[in-house]
Amino acid sequence: MNSKLSKFFKRQVVRFIIVGITTVLVDFAVYLLLLAIDFETSLAKALSFCSGAIFAYFANRGYTFQSKSKGALGFILFSLLYISTLMINVGVNELVLDTLSMMHLHIIIAFLTATSLSATINYFGMKYIIFKK
Repeated sequence: MNSKLSKFFKRQVVRFIIVGITTVLVDFAVYLLLLAIDFETSLAKALSFCSGAIFAYFANRGYTFQSKSKGALGFILFSLLYISTLMINVGVNELVLDTLSMMHLHIIIAFLTATSLSATINYFGMKYIIFKK
């Protein structure tokens, strides 16, 4: 990989991580809030994920991938990607919660496991499909 392309890729990955951390904070804050007011875990996780997804779309479009696209197709593709990873995220979260229910930090471990997997899928989907140059 040439030097200019390598720097661009590294900058894009750093930006994705910054947006991702912020997205996770939005997701986790909403998740904890909904759990605190007695939402069922699957519904709380789905709603918190959607809150993070809305933030992630605009932040990744403008900041990470610097896409000028404002058309409906990009948003539709983003929505399809996020619906797919939402199902993966909620399913993995529930699986880990069930598996680690005896552990003290099971909610955090489940959240981070589900989030890591869906974030990886989302990065490649956005980079190579939704916001490709």
